[in-house]
Amino acid sequence: MKMKLLSKAFMVLGFCSMASSAMALEAWSGQEGSDTFQVIYSGNVYSNAWWVGAADCPASAIQNPDSNAWRLVRAATAQEMTQYGNPTTCDVSNGAAATVSPEFDATQAYTKGTVVGIGGANYKATADIAANTFTPSKPNPWKAYAAAPGWEAGKIYDTGEIVIVNGQGYEAWFYTVGDDPSNTANQSPDGDNGRPWKPLGSLKNYTEQELSKAPVLNLQTLYPAGTLVKYQNIPYVSQAQVHLVKPDDKTLWEIFIDWTGTKERVGKPNSTWPKHVYAPYVDFTLNSIPDLASLSKSQNITHYTLAFIVAKDNNTCLPTWGTAYNINDYTQYRKIKELREAGGDVMVSIGGANNTPLAAACKNVDDLQKQYYDIVDNLNLNVLDFDIEGNWVADNESIQRRNEAVKKVQDRWRQEGRKVGIWYTLPILPTGLTQEGIYVLNDAKAKGVDLAGINVMTMDYGNSICQSAGTEGQNIHGKCATSAIDNLFTQVKAIWPEKDDATVNGMLGTTPMIGYNDVQGEVFFMSDARMVFQQAKDRNIGMIGIWSMFRDQPGTAGYVGPENSGMTEQQAPIYAYSKVFAPFTTTSGGQPVPPVTGNVPPVANAGISQTVDGSQAITLDGSGSSDQDGDALTYQWEQTGGPAVTLTGADAATATFSVEQPVQHATYKFRLTVKDPEHSAYADTTVSVVNAAQPIAPTLVLSPSWQVQSGGQAVITATASDPDSTSTQLSWSWTIPGELTQVTGQGTNTLTITAPSVTAVKGYQLAVRVVDQNNLSATANTTLQVNPKAEPTPTPTPSGDYQYAYPKDISKYKAGTRVLGKDGSIYECKPYPYSGWCSQAAWAYEPGKGVNWKDAWDKR
Repeated sequence: MKMKLLSKAFMVLGFCSMASSAMALEAWSGQEGSDTFQVIYSGNVYSNAWWVGAADCPASAIQNPDSNAWRLVRAATAQEMTQYGNPTTCDVSNGAAATVSPEFDATQAYTKGTVVGIGGANYKATADIAANTFTPSKPNPWKAYAAAPGWEAGKIYDTGEIVIVNGQGYEAWFYTVGDDPSNTANQSPDGDNGRPWKPLGSLKNYTEQELSKAPVLNLQTLYPAGTLVKYQNIPYVSQAQVHLVKPDDKTLWEIFIDWTGTKERVGKPNSTWPKHVYAPYVDFTLNSIPDLASLSKSQNITHYTLAFIVAKDNNTCLPTWGTAYNINDYTQYRKIKELREAGGDVMVSIGGANNTPLAAACKNVDDLQKQYYDIVDNLNLNVLDFDIEGNWVADNESIQRRNEAVKKVQDRWRQEGRKVGIWYTLPILPTGLTQEGIYVLNDAKAKGVDLAGINVMTMDYGNSICQSAGTEGQNIHGKCATSAIDNLFTQVKAIWPEKDDATVNGMLGTTPMIGYNDVQGEVFFMSDARMVFQQAKDRNIGMIGIWSMFRDQPGTAGYVGPENSGMTEQQAPIYAYSKVFAPFTTTSGGQPVPPVTGNVPPVANAGISQTVDGSQAITLDGSGSSDQDGDALTYQWEQTGGPAVTLTGADAATATFSVEQPVQHATYKFRLTVKDPEHSAYADTTVSVVNAAQPIAPTLVLSPSWQVQSGGQAVITATASDPDSTSTQLSWSWTIPGELTQVTGQGTNTLTITAPSVTAVKGYQLAVRVVDQNNLSATANTTLQVNPKAEPTPTPTPSGDYQYAYPKDISKYKAGTRVLGKDGSIYECKPYPYSGWCSQAAWAYEPGKGVNWKDAWDKR
């Protein structure tokens, strides 16, 4: 699903008109104004491209390029973060960045129960911890030694592989080829800027003689970083100053979230989750989240899916809302409580296309299942969704870890007598799930996961048969969506043949992107909505969703964004799509949800978002607000963001304001509150003011890498925003290697590529360029990684020819342990002294694949 207007992206790779880097550097703390700031936030330096408000957090700059002025400049240095500070949350108090627990100090001893902060996250000591032993968020300070090969320009490197260049070590964040790790332009210290190599500092390859003379580990000795020792006749190198720690000791720190009061903040649901439900997605990281309780009464929309919970960063097993807001004390939780008090409920979605899913950041299955358990427990959830898309639907490692963790947490719930429905949300084509999606489900079944349902994103197909612009009433996108569900049924039935047809239908969900999709030329009209609704009723499927609730209102024709559907008022007035889908929800008894009795709250309509030149007075139009009971309404406009302006007619349906001259580019935000004698409701709108004499270049977003299985179909979508050009005024072009012969969409923002057949991993370099109406442009590059077809890894029992499926329970491997390798072969751990290698880093010792695997394993 999308996070705001993005669909499949990690970072901004290209933009123009960057502010000067000569400005004074400071920590972000809600700076506001038209001056050019340079601020540090979450390990990066940002600068504002135009007027910026206190509510504009750098964390959401990529998701909100139209309305958030912050732009990524570079990674911040350690010295800068120490000197100026490094806030990591968007919550501010009295203009100051939110604080965390006392910063961890490696030279200090800690008692059991002490909570410290590091990298913006909190950790709790599970026992007394001596100084210079374990560091929160870090693995064991001893790392098994393996000689690092020199980097080769033509060699393919995958995640976790380490190379050495001029005595410096580098680790690959993801698939890369041809990117010199010693070039700072290819380096990403924290894995947050889309570059492929992590600098490791000085790295030494030891000679055989040096290895043989390495001293035996003495726990009482304080070793400096980079010291070579032997433990159980295996060489290890210290990664930090350390003593009192053995290489096989487990860390004594655990991630800590203070959940005190969270259950009370969100309230409790009053009923079970319906078997058949309309649950539109709500981007729960937006500044303007709809009034869910009011909508449940005025529109009979009683259930919602909140998106997205993601990891704080690539390497921190800490859940957050969109990386920007804390999971435990988010101020928006009152809206969940109000909805539940009104009789509704929410499903929370973990994942999404942007940022890092918990299954990728949490390297330990037990840690991952604990996070899943705590989220469900403290948010009082009856159902949980996992949105697996973008690169993550092809990331087999995180897929397997997620499935294993879900199975473990389901076992725990079962022991407690608790029922929590688990949904997986996956991308789909009119022909059904992709190979990657099938793998997710096959692996889930192999690991024993009990799925309540499979929801699919009936959107952004990248298929020529789904091009539907200007075809209202022809049901082109509707046919693509219903065809996808028909084929999904066949695929799910094949995976779970023991389930009857009615059960399989009840496991299906469909979520279209209403109005204009990210893929240029794809539009979901009202007629398509009626077709999808009819199929859902006929099949009696489990769920209908939309992306997203905030988009269910009209806007500028053809605009693709987070705040409206791109349909006109005549094509799809406010909540038009929800009026079609809302009757799908049934009560626990299977009956339609009864309409609200008594006085119904009004519907606030603040008008469509506007882009204007600012030379004339600007009108805010709330006359589309309505009241079902015919009650007289009162109106109140207020400004919620942007440079301060004076509103004329703030207590009327329409209000006006003017901006200072000469016009400077800025985004103004307003809220309209309407009241009848008993209830109130609100709606938000945005006005972007531009100066035609000073055009702004587009902002281009494209994931740095994509994955697809051999023979599968990759849909690669770039997104661009431009405050003074509409999406129809942007032109696109791609540079594609000649080896990729089955490609469509070269003149749009979306490429659809049928991957060639490969027997080994292979990468292809792609580039995209977008040009706006002012002939300003941006470019970005990406890599398409084609993988051989994979099979799901079963979860075996310790019997037969092997005890474990690698890397399950890797810490238990010892001499004689037999494992099932990912290639399907059986491997046996060699006798002492080689057995110690079997439980070490996968890049070096994964059976049949690691660069030194033969040192540890015998193939059977």
